[in-house]
Amino acid sequence: MSNRARILLAPRRAFTRRRGSVLLTAMLFAIALGLVLVGYLNLSRTSLKLAHRTFFATDASNLAEAGLEEAIYCFNQMTAGTAAATAWSGWTISSTNAMRTLPPFSRDQNAIGTVKVYVHGYDGTDAAPYVIAQGTITSFDGSPPIVKIVQVGLTQSGSFFTNGVVGISGVSLSGKPSFDSFNSNPSNSATGPWLAYSAALAQTNTTVIVPSGSVSLGSGKINGNLLLGASVTAPPASQVTGTIKTNYTGTFPLPTYPTAASVSKSYNLGSSLPALLPAVGHVPAADGRYYYFVSGATIGNTAIAAGKNVTIVGTTTSLSSGLSIGTNATCKIYMDGIINASGHGAINNGGNGGNNQTGNNSGNNSGDPNWAGSLQIFTSTAGTCQISGNGDLQACVLAPNATLSVAGGGSLVGSFTAKTVTASGNVGFHYDEALKFVSIGGSSAGGAKLTSWFERQSSADRSAVAALTNNFLP
Repeated sequence: MSNRARILLAPRRAFTRRRGSVLLTAMLFAIALGLVLVGYLNLSRTSLKLAHRTFFATDASNLAEAGLEEAIYCFNQMTAGTAAATAWSGWTISSTNAMRTLPPFSRDQNAIGTVKVYVHGYDGTDAAPYVIAQGTITSFDGSPPIVKIVQVGLTQSGSFFTNGVVGISGVSLSGKPSFDSFNSNPSNSATGPWLAYSAALAQTNTTVIVPSGSVSLGSGKINGNLLLGASVTAPPASQVTGTIKTNYTGTFPLPTYPTAASVSKSYNLGSSLPALLPAVGHVPAADGRYYYFVSGATIGNTAIAAGKNVTIVGTTTSLSSGLSIGTNATCKIYMDGIINASGHGAINNGGNGGNNQTGNNSGNNSGDPNWAGSLQIFTSTAGTCQISGNGDLQACVLAPNATLSVAGGGSLVGSFTAKTVTASGNVGFHYDEALKFVSIGGSSAGGAKLTSWFERQSSADRSAVAALTNNFLP
């Protein structure tokens, strides 16, 4: 090849080499750009899926809470007087449990939502019913379903007296005391009639609560449930027929006491009460109750006239045997003293108080049986409220600072809350299940109230849910 030809080919070879370098650079850049785009698309896809699942997780929680509301609505229907069979129409019933799967919901972005609800103690026979609701979202993209499970504990609001016995700082028993329940008003009628307690009516639906301290049952037995604070050691399971729960939290404050300024009409009786209340010529306040204020008094040997609603507010005042409540009458006592019923003394033991117009009624069983809800006692005393010998008390008692000491073979019918509870002998504590639904004035209670709320998240929680719902919820 001539020198001229070589000179002409040299630039072409140089150009070819430069063109090859540019092409290689472009290919590398394209590959890098492709990798970046793929990574960005994957990141965007992951972010989108995460956003979807976050959105659907919130939606699943909302669906679970909707299931809770469905159950609480049914409880409130019963509280308003609707029969259980009607209130829970459409639910699957098994013993005292109710189950329901709501129709599927069409959610955003073509997702499908389902709700399943399980209710333990739907019919009011359990003093501490609970509801477990499961909300599930099945996404459009085939990813695993999102499941949220929420559990709530319930009680009936409108009453302080939804438990059998509460020992806020401990329960100490000896001998062979017993705890059970019965229903004095199975028809849930606001005007009765109420049945007196008897062994034939006894049920196993009471609840004993010990938030702190210790619990010792002696040779006694709880025919119902036992709720304990986290620090309280449980007694042998053989002494409790129902469930033992060990994570209870709750408080038992006294209500605000009435004052003369807070009611439209009241009377000051000084240190003594007449044999019959309301006294002749007295008129009720605007709410229909007769209000009496006393100081330095002992409430006893007093009858509340049939059909009348009386409130007694006392300072340096105590309660002793002899108070009787007439048919369809009620009495609320707000005081700072002790309760004492000893020997064969009785307080509200089913007498016909008020039917005897002389007021000379010692609270014997000569009249129609009354019920525990007709007498509510609130006391701030830190002393000892004593029921001894064969003394009987049929009432609802809230004494969160006091010791309730019971001895002998007497009977306590109603609901009893004290700082500590001690008992010996063969005393019986009989909770009246009617107290969960009807307030002292005969009106319906305020409906279901939440006592606990928590979400079941862990695998252990899911296993517990399966056991609690008899595998209705996986």
